[in-house]
Amino acid sequence: MNHTCPYCGASLHEGASFCPYCTHSVNRRTEVFPPRHMPRRAIYIALLIIFSAALVLALSRWRNSRPNVFDNGGTEVIYTAQGVDYQLCIARADDPFTPANRERYNDGAIEENYRYPVLLYTNLADGETFAAETFLEQVDSITAEVSSLDEQLQMTCAQPVRNTDYVPNTAAIVYINCLITGLGRHSAELTISIHMKNGDVIRLHQTQVVDGYMTYHYTADDAPMDTAADLQALLARIARTTSAEEQVNIYLPPVTYTQPLELDGRPVNFIGSEDAAGNRTTFAAPVSITMHSGSVLVWENIDFAGPGSGTGLSLSARVHLWNCRIAGWETGVLAHTNAWINADDCVFEDNSVGLHFNAENGSPSDTGYAENVFRNNGTALLLERVPTDLSLKFPGSRFTGNTADIDNRCNQPLELSSTVFE
Repeated sequence: MNHTCPYCGASLHEGASFCPYCTHSVNRRTEVFPPRHMPRRAIYIALLIIFSAALVLALSRWRNSRPNVFDNGGTEVIYTAQGVDYQLCIARADDPFTPANRERYNDGAIEENYRYPVLLYTNLADGETFAAETFLEQVDSITAEVSSLDEQLQMTCAQPVRNTDYVPNTAAIVYINCLITGLGRHSAELTISIHMKNGDVIRLHQTQVVDGYMTYHYTADDAPMDTAADLQALLARIARTTSAEEQVNIYLPPVTYTQPLELDGRPVNFIGSEDAAGNRTTFAAPVSITMHSGSVLVWENIDFAGPGSGTGLSLSARVHLWNCRIAGWETGVLAHTNAWINADDCVFEDNSVGLHFNAENGSPSDTGYAENVFRNNGTALLLERVPTDLSLKFPGSRFTGNTADIDNRCNQPLELSSTVFE
């Protein structure tokens, strides 16, 4: 098949590549461009951008998956869980919505063991509402540790437990065990960690500051103790020669004191005794205690035997009775004004009123009244005013032969499940 030259019109045979008449090439050519290579710098920049984007994505995923730690170094953290803001705080039982101070101050005699609780609360952050029940459903565990002790302080803590019978509405209680081996001020750091089921960790801190002081022991070999006047003179001497922070234990002989005794100075502990014939230290006249110290005064192994009238033990202080017998009074024990009274292993019998609580203010030292006997009283226990809404518990205590066992005029919460009424 022939075709013509596009330039001169001459007839050309098939396959001709040029015209023999005008010598023009008759092949159609397409310009071919060689491949162009990307500069190395551009390649490096592109790779860097890709790598950076991948790294940012990986970091974002890691941050979203790793546990978050909430720790501001204090006694309170506000934490949001499932859209609810919670207040987690170390606080006092009488002020559970106010975070405790960063430093907690205690004192104690050297070479004596002490144990005290630290309370953890979980509340709603937008008001004074307890929220332990709902919050603890999201908690995996709660742990505690003590660190940064100095060499003259031995302090450990038990792992947190929940005991709402002891302190209602708490999320956990940490019991601190302390032994001071040297005089002066010592400290240790308590850290409570709340481990959430989602992996988050919340930490609260409180420094435990402990002042160690001397303990003085007085017996009948150190001073006369046969009469109430002797005891008053000894108390005056102790006030002159010791500081209020130091602990004083007075070991009483098995005698009967027939005159009233008044304690209105520095705190002291009285420990009674018993002779081979069964005679115990006995106060047959009223005893009055007025103290403004926060110390808990111990009266142990002592009888208060009355004539059928008057008040055996009247107190505006923190007093703990151990193994005491209070009998034959119009009022056996009266706690008034700023008092807090505890009794364990005691007998209240043959009184018009065995134990009368009528204190407007006072700081609870213990809410348990264990293994007491209230026997043959007109009213065994009269609760007129109690300066706390914590439940009073009477584990193992027995009420028998009383005209009225408990007159609860102030509607004080009571735990009586392990109390015996006969």
